[in-house]
Amino acid sequence: MKKFALIGIAGALTMALSDVILLGQPVSGSYYDISSLGAMEHVDSMRAALGSTLGLLASFFICFGFWFLKKMFEPVNEKLSTVLFIALCSVMFFGGAFHAGYYFISNPGPSGESHNLIPQIVLIDFRNHLEVLSYLGVPGFLLGSIIFFKLSLDARFAVWLRYCNPLILSLIFLGLFYVLPAPVGGYLRPAFLNAATASLFIISLVVNRKVNLTL
Repeated sequence: MKKFALIGIAGALTMALSDVILLGQPVSGSYYDISSLGAMEHVDSMRAALGSTLGLLASFFICFGFWFLKKMFEPVNEKLSTVLFIALCSVMFFGGAFHAGYYFISNPGPSGESHNLIPQIVLIDFRNHLEVLSYLGVPGFLLGSIIFFKLSLDARFAVWLRYCNPLILSLIFLGLFYVLPAPVGGYLRPAFLNAATASLFIISLVVNRKVNLTL
């Protein structure tokens, strides 16, 4: 199953790169507003096309990593491990759609010169639509984090593994990228979620090797 974890790691790092391409700005992490899509006003259509396409493709390959998690936890509880897989894949389903939609709110003009002929009211409406898509991934993310915590309570796993669930890892990376100075913070903060996902797969791969004989 190692290859599935490696594919998931590659997918998560690729999506993190797509976040940097799409939303990275040369500001400090504390200045960057992660909830705003206003950064797209400074992104030209070529950059948006590359970032949105990478994000869409990467969301598929990240699911291989979630399959690795499912197989790792199957000996603990097969049904819960299946729910874990479905819940986390739902995050990528909506996340892929979210990334693909970024292209349509980009600024096709060079050097910050706006050539976007779409009326502002339409752009605002579409930004709101993208935010809804991002919110749809939250239930699966939270459910997956809770199930991961529950499954990792099994005595065969190290105690610290339960605290390496998706939610806690994401908060750690968000806090880290938040305090980084410009321009590092502004480029890395949009990638905190996928940096956490890649770390989750790496940690799980290491843990699985250690407990493989007993599972």
